[in-house]
Amino acid sequence: MDGLAVIEAARARKVFDSRGSLTIEVELETTGGYGRYSAPAGASVGVHEAVAFPRGGVDEALRLFEELVAPKLVGMDASDQKGVDEALKEVDGTPNFSRIGGSMAIACSIAAAKAAASSLGLPLYRWLGGALATTIPAPLGNVLGGGKHAAAKALDIQEILVFPLNASSAHVALRVNAEVHRRLPKRIAKLDPTFSGGKTDEGAWVAKLSAEQALGIVREVCDEVGDELGCKVGLGIDVAASSLWDESSKVYRYAGEGVNRTPDEQLAFIEGLVKDFRLLYVEDPFHEEDYDSFAKLTKLVKPCLVCGDDLFTTNVERLRRGVELKAANAIIIKPNQVGTLTDAFNTVSLAKSNGFIIVVSHRSGETEDEALAHIAVGFSAPLIKTGVVGGERIAKLNELIRIEEGLPSASMSTLLLD
Repeated sequence: MDGLAVIEAARARKVFDSRGSLTIEVELETTGGYGRYSAPAGASVGVHEAVAFPRGGVDEALRLFEELVAPKLVGMDASDQKGVDEALKEVDGTPNFSRIGGSMAIACSIAAAKAAASSLGLPLYRWLGGALATTIPAPLGNVLGGGKHAAAKALDIQEILVFPLNASSAHVALRVNAEVHRRLPKRIAKLDPTFSGGKTDEGAWVAKLSAEQALGIVREVCDEVGDELGCKVGLGIDVAASSLWDESSKVYRYAGEGVNRTPDEQLAFIEGLVKDFRLLYVEDPFHEEDYDSFAKLTKLVKPCLVCGDDLFTTNVERLRRGVELKAANAIIIKPNQVGTLTDAFNTVSLAKSNGFIIVVSHRSGETEDEALAHIAVGFSAPLIKTGVVGGERIAKLNELIRIEEGLPSASMSTLLLD
């Protein structure tokens, strides 16, 4: 590379995410390129995730960047992703980035990858995935939601999700999800007279409905849109069950419905939803330590995808346990959960070698950065979870269209699971 990717300058600043919260952005300049990335943040956060910021918040992270991180990175080769990520771990010195913050770490890690790709004159997905990066992931989008993503009283479960199963192109895939989202308000208003068009952090509609009511109208709209556009539409949910779990009483508390469910009742409830509404995707149906219930559901609802987010937190050791117990058959990949692209890649590799479906995912507090689309393509993920509407979501989705245009041999991921 003749030194084109040597990092010559490193800068960091405070910027805002889609919730208006402060986050960190890092810029790296190399001899022949440039990379910039701003870190997202979650509201529904697994306890095993990397710590987002050190004590003292963003200001302390910036101080540590100037004092420790930037001097370490300048002079390194950005194309040595593993070396860059190991350097970040060395500077931090903790198992969960609690010293410099996981947001700082992932901003540096992905900025380095973007700088390396720029130095080589390659798109990021090609730098990450090489010649194998030829599949455009199907978009998994939140259209009706609640939980910790909603300010108002809404659904107890966090997300109702849709995704095209056999779209012919990225453009068609995005249109399918957008059309489902667009048609929902009229259906919602018939069941919830208080509906005012409110949305969650991720742009999903907010309504006072039960899970069954919500899934019923979304199922109807999915079938309607699918028939009109000639594309089958899958339906799924993200329960975010850790936020419903009451450890002291050992029940899942559905405050909106006024119902408490034991783990066995939760299992029967989710199994019933899968069968009644033909669900093809269920994320975090149990709390983050209940591997056994995950395994029971995975066995019961084949071929539905049972996906772990809080269960795994993109952590290779937690995934290894899940593989042993057959707890889930899909995994959410959020690079900021582990702080580096290298660690995220290692988890992806283990998941793929054990037949897990990869779902590269956004966070509820997102930035306008488009890199997630490239990471999904570079990791050959069949699904990308990044919302349906909102500028910070559309930035990733429209990038899929551009990536597809630059890949003459590209094919859309198809998940015909019926």
